[in-house]
Amino acid sequence: MATSSQNPPRARLPLWRRLGWRLGASVLLLTALGILVSGLLQYRDQERWVRQSLGALLLNIARTGALQLDGNVHQQVLAQGRTDTPEYKEIWTQLRRIQEANQLADAVYTLSDVHGDKAKFVVVSTVGRAAREFVPVGLTYQLAPEIQEILSQVLATGAPAFTGIYQSSSGTWITAFAPVRDASSKPVAVLDVDFRADVYLAQLRAVKRRLYLHSVVAALLALGAGILIARHITRPVNQLAAAARRVVEGDLAAPVQVSARDEIGLLGNVFHLMVDRLRVSYHSMVDVLVRALEAREGEAGSLARLARASGALAERLELSAGQREGLELGALLHDIGEVQTPEAVLRKPGPLTAEERLVMQAHPVSGIEILEVVPLLTPALDVVGSHHERYDGSGYPQGLKAEQIPVAARIFAVVDALDAMTHDRPYRAAHPLATALAEIKDQAGRQFDPKVVEVALAISQSRWADLLDLPGGHVPADQSLTP
Repeated sequence: MATSSQNPPRARLPLWRRLGWRLGASVLLLTALGILVSGLLQYRDQERWVRQSLGALLLNIARTGALQLDGNVHQQVLAQGRTDTPEYKEIWTQLRRIQEANQLADAVYTLSDVHGDKAKFVVVSTVGRAAREFVPVGLTYQLAPEIQEILSQVLATGAPAFTGIYQSSSGTWITAFAPVRDASSKPVAVLDVDFRADVYLAQLRAVKRRLYLHSVVAALLALGAGILIARHITRPVNQLAAAARRVVEGDLAAPVQVSARDEIGLLGNVFHLMVDRLRVSYHSMVDVLVRALEAREGEAGSLARLARASGALAERLELSAGQREGLELGALLHDIGEVQTPEAVLRKPGPLTAEERLVMQAHPVSGIEILEVVPLLTPALDVVGSHHERYDGSGYPQGLKAEQIPVAARIFAVVDALDAMTHDRPYRAAHPLATALAEIKDQAGRQFDPKVVEVALAISQSRWADLLDLPGGHVPADQSLTP
C-alpha cells in the first residue's frame, strides 16, 4: 500500500478557544459590564434622589400649607358636618390656594378620626369640571396599608412625615402629611398632599431599559471606539453631577445642560424637569410663606420692601451672590419664628413683662428650627437667627458681638430699623426719614456695625425714600448724611 504524500489537515480551534476572539470577547464583556454597572449605580442614585426630592418637596408643601389652616375653624367644620358653612368655605379656599400655588394636579385634603385602616375626609379641594359639588364632610376614606402607620404617627407626635412610593387601587403615589393644629397647638387633623409618581417611575424604567441597550451597543463598538464612547458617557454624567451639586447648594436658576442625545440625555431631561418643578415649587413656597407672614402682620408688601432695601444696601458692600441671596431671603422670612409666639404677647400694646419678653425673644431660635429642616431655605438662617443681635453684644438670642454676627444680619439690622422707624406702628407715628437716619448714625458701634452705617448714610435720602416706599420721595437726590 502506498503512503500518502499529503500533509495532515490543520486542526481548527473552536471560536471560543481562539486567543484573538477570547481577548476581544473579554474586552467587550468588561466594557459592557463596566458601563452597565456604572449606569446602574447612577440609576439607583438618581432613583433615590427622585424619591427623596419628591418626598421633601411634598413635605415642604404640606408643612407650609398646614400653617395656613386654622385648627379651631377646622374642628367647627367637622362638628357641623356641612359644606355650606362659612367655616367650610374658609378651609376649602385655603386648600385650593395651596393646590393652585404649587400646581398640584390632584386635590389636597384634610383627614380626621383616624382609626386603623379608616379615616374621615373633612375638607377636599376638589378640582376639574367634574367637581360640581363639595365632597361631604365625614366621608370614610379607606387607607392604604403603607400610609396607616405614618398617618397615625403624625397625629400622635405632631411631626410632619412623608411616605415612600406605594401602590393603591388608583395608581402609584407618594404622600406627605402635616398636622393641623388648634389654638393650643394640639394636632386635630392632618393635611394630606398626594402626588402621582407613575410618570417619574415610568421615565426611570425607560432610562433603565435604554441603559441596557446602550451597554450592548457600547460593547460592540468598544474595540474600535472605546475612548470616544468613554468621553461620550462621562461628559454628560459630569454635567449632571455639576448640575446636581448646584441644586444641592441651592442654585435652582442655572439651566441643566446635557449635550448627549442618548439615555443619559434623557436622564438629564428628567433631571431638568425635576429641577424646574422644584424651582417653581420653591418660589411658590416662599411666596406662600411671605403672604402668610404679611397677613399675620397686616401689611402687604412690607417684607418685599425689606428684601428690596436690603439688596440695595448689600450692592454697596462686598457680598457674594450667595450672601446677597441669603440676605434677601432672610429679609422675607426674618420673623417666621413669630408664628410660634402667642398672639397675646405679639399684639400686646403696652410694655412686656420679663416673662413675656423671654417668650418674644425666643422667635429667632424658633425661626431657625422651622427653616433648618428645609434645605432650600437654609440660606436665610443667618438673618433669621441673628437679626436681633447688637454690635456691642447686648442683643439676643446668643449675645453675639461685632464680627461674630453674620454680615447679612448686620446689614438687615440697619434696614429693619430704618423701615420700622419710618412707618407707623400701633403705639407711635412714623418718624421723619432724616430723624431715623440720625438715630442710625447715633447707634453706630452700639446697635449697628459702623461700616454698614457708613455705607447706609452715603445713600441719598431720596433713594431711601424710594426703597422704603415713603411718601416723602421728593427729598433732593443729592441730600445724604455722612458719619
